[in-house]
Amino acid sequence: MTIRSAFAFAAALALPLASHAADPVKIEIFLGGQLKQSVTLVGPNASARFTPHEMPDTTLELRLIAPEPVILEMKETAGQGAGSEAIGRIKLVSAGSSVAVADIKGNRFHNPYVLVRKD
Repeated sequence: MTIRSAFAFAAALALPLASHAADPVKIEIFLGGQLKQSVTLVGPNASARFTPHEMPDTTLELRLIAPEPVILEMKETAGQGAGSEAIGRIKLVSAGSSVAVADIKGNRFHNPYVLVRKD
C-alpha cells in the first residue's frame, strides 16, 4: 500500500464520522406526562436555552456534549433572576430512549422532567 492510498483510505474512514457528528439531535422535554418543549441541537457544543411552556419562572438550558451516544448537559434555573440552579449530565443511548431527570449526581432538579430522544 502506498502512502497516497493509505491517506485516501484514512480520509474515506473519516467521512462518515464527520457527517454523523453534524446530524441533528432532537430532544423532547416532558413534565407530568405533557410535552413542555421540543429542542433540536446540531453540532458539537450546540446549546438551547428556553423557558418551558407555562413555566415563566424556570429556564432550562441543554448543551450537546457528545453526539453518539447522546450526552447532554442540562441546567435548570428556577425562581426570579439568579434563583437556585441544578446542573447534570444525561445520556440517551438510542432513538426513542428516555431518562427521568430528578437527582443527577447530587443536583436536585426542581421539576421531575423526562427527556426523550426523538432522532
